[in-house]
Parts: sequence; C-alpha cells; structure tokens
Amino acid sequence: MVGCRYGGPPDGPVARRLSWFNYVGAENLRDACRPGTANGIRFVYNGIYDEQIRSYDVSELSGTRGAAFVVFARGDGDLTQGIRITNLLKPWRGERLNSVISPQSLGDLRAAFKSDRFTDFKPIGLRLSSRELYWVVAGCLDGRLHANNWMYPSQRFKSLKFNRILLENDKTAVAFNKAVPVDPHDHGPEKHEGGRNPNNGEFEIQLGSNGTIGARRQF
Repeated sequence: MVGCRYGGPPDGPVARRLSWFNYVGAENLRDACRPGTANGIRFVYNGIYDEQIRSYDVSELSGTRGAAFVVFARGDGDLTQGIRITNLLKPWRGERLNSVISPQSLGDLRAAFKSDRFTDFKPIGLRLSSRELYWVVAGCLDGRLHANNWMYPSQRFKSLKFNRILLENDKTAVAFNKAVPVDPHDHGPEKHEGGRNPNNGEFEIQLGSNGTIGARRQF
C-alpha cells in the first residue's frame, strides 16, 4: 500500500523509544500523503510496551503484484541463551523481516479494513497507555491520511479481522502476546520504587480529530 517506504522502528531499544512516537504516528506516511500517492498503512500492536510491540508496514506495489510487507516484532527479551558482553541490548532488539504479500492477501486485508471500519468510526480522544493492549493503525489511503485505534477489552477489539491476515503473513519467530486482562498492579507506577518514577518510560498516545496521533509521557 505506500510510495514512501519505511523499514520499521530503529533496531536499538534506546533509539526506538526516542523515535517511537513519530513511528506510531506514521509521520513519514503523513508527510508523503497527497492525491496520487500509493496507498500505505502502518499497523502497530502494543502488547504492553515493555513485554511486546509488533508493527506491520504494508506498502502497495504497482499493478497487481500485491504489497511490500515489513514486519517488526519484539518480545520482553530472551536471556536463556546468555549475552555477549559486547552486545548487552541484543535480547531486546527484536526481529525484522521484509517480504511481499500476495494480491489475494492484499485483497483480504482491504476487505477486513472495510469490515473493521478503519475510515469510519474513530474513538477520538481515547487515551491508550503503554501498559495496555491495543492496535493503532495509520496511513495514506486514496491520498488522504487516516488513523484509528482499537483498545482491549472492547467489542471493537474482539471483532477485528485485519489482525488475522497480518499474523498469517508474519513469519517472525516471536510469539504473539495475546490479549488477556491486564492487572494494573503488575504494570502500574506503584511497581517502581518510589511510586511515580519519571524515568520508567510509561506513556500515552491519543487519536486527534485531524487524524493524527499524539503522545505524551504519563508522568
């Protein structure tokens, strides 16, 4: 689906956090979006930020060739294999794969998008915490910027169809962090020594009325 292709979040966890808001907000897609621009959509799954993030960049190719498909998946770090002293951050870097999805899969994704009402109902103003589970989707369709979000638990989240198609084409080895009830005591600020720790990295994102996605630190 996009003329302006992007390879996914930065590899390093420090750089990723610094640029995450721009990435989730699909600012590169927004800047390139105008009549005549190829369609491109970015799907981001926040499976509780410190446990898992996944993203899918779907960039429509010309003709009937399907779409470029860039997947990034990062879990909470696998320390079972040990860590080389020269690469202490490797378990949290995640896995990125580049591929092409078939015209059939692209057609299925378009149909799912329509069913999921991507360009219709939008919960503008809903605040999404990094400690929760949700999908944020933004991109350029027919020369117009669109953004939407689906928060768990909700009926909208439960009835989603696009996620199944994305996962069918996801060949990373990172298991999907399924939606389960989140215990606020496990992920709240009280978990950190001293209560409200300004360095704990917790943040919120919010869908604006103009189709953009804003973000802010929670504390």
